[in-house]
Amino acid sequence: MEQQRQLITWYVLFAITQVTALVLVLIDNNPLADRLTAAGLLCLNGVWFVLYGRRLVIRGEDDWHGFVYAAGSLATFAPAVWFSGSATFALFGLVPQIYMVLPIGWAFFPMVLFVLTPQALTWAAGADPALPWPAAVLIIGFSQAFGWAISRIAAQNQQRGELLQRIEALTIEAERARWSADIHDTLAQGFTSIITLLQGAQPNVELALQTARENLREARALVASNAPSPLDGSSLEDALRRLVSGVTLPSTFRVIGDAVPLATSAEVVLLRTVQEALHNVARHSEASRVDVVMRFDEDSVSLEVRDDGRGFGDAPEGFGLRGMRARLEQVGGTLSLSSDDGASVLVEVPL
Repeated sequence: MEQQRQLITWYVLFAITQVTALVLVLIDNNPLADRLTAAGLLCLNGVWFVLYGRRLVIRGEDDWHGFVYAAGSLATFAPAVWFSGSATFALFGLVPQIYMVLPIGWAFFPMVLFVLTPQALTWAAGADPALPWPAAVLIIGFSQAFGWAISRIAAQNQQRGELLQRIEALTIEAERARWSADIHDTLAQGFTSIITLLQGAQPNVELALQTARENLREARALVASNAPSPLDGSSLEDALRRLVSGVTLPSTFRVIGDAVPLATSAEVVLLRTVQEALHNVARHSEASRVDVVMRFDEDSVSLEVRDDGRGFGDAPEGFGLRGMRARLEQVGGTLSLSSDDGASVLVEVPL
């Protein structure tokens, strides 16, 4: 939630700087054609951020994709300054982006290019730079210090987030331990009483049935309030992504189509089925990687777990696969197996 608020704040600030730069460009004293060209380039710069840079900021990626984004952003920003020096105001929104999509050690040189290239272009065009050179140097130093501070804050936030996740995990485990104790004290003891009563005389049968009904109601109440832990407070897509990322093999997870709400029973079955399939891959397949694809069609949702291992061969289905089929039958789903170029487990559940 905190990360979402930070992103929204950043989007608002970036939009304000872009709009302000557009207004300054449109009201300056340059020829109309130059002003419109500069404004169009700034708009193109904003579109480039929406289509490519935004996902880098959201995911926190800081690899070579950041250089691609920085190059594209500079390619639209620098010509805008050539046509109108007022476009330099957009630097207030563009320079922080460099530190958001690149590591602090790599961001310095692209940031310098963003500040100095427009200066050099306006000077080459025979016009006075939009910023005095001392001011440009001051901006470079301030930006580097600002970027370092932001990176330190981000690292601290990540550490706090990991600590909170560990605390939450310990809390959940403690709660599940309490549930286990409750089940032991209610269901286990109740079924023990049933066995004892049934071993006695016939008059005890009615009392045994009453005890069984009471424990069945208790079991349903406990199960209804204790969904599988991966689904606690998250969507099925998020739970599957965490599940796939936790395997020891190189893995990928992707979603095809527009997600639609599923019944809780279907979500539990799909989650448990993928969990069992990944467990089988890790234990039996001798695979070097595994890929999971979730697809939403008009009338069904499917999940495929594919690996590059040795396949199923001629061995009979084990307990795990039989358990998958039994779970899927409860929600009207199907299970398909394939051994072409590895092993594939495909499950489909109707919507």
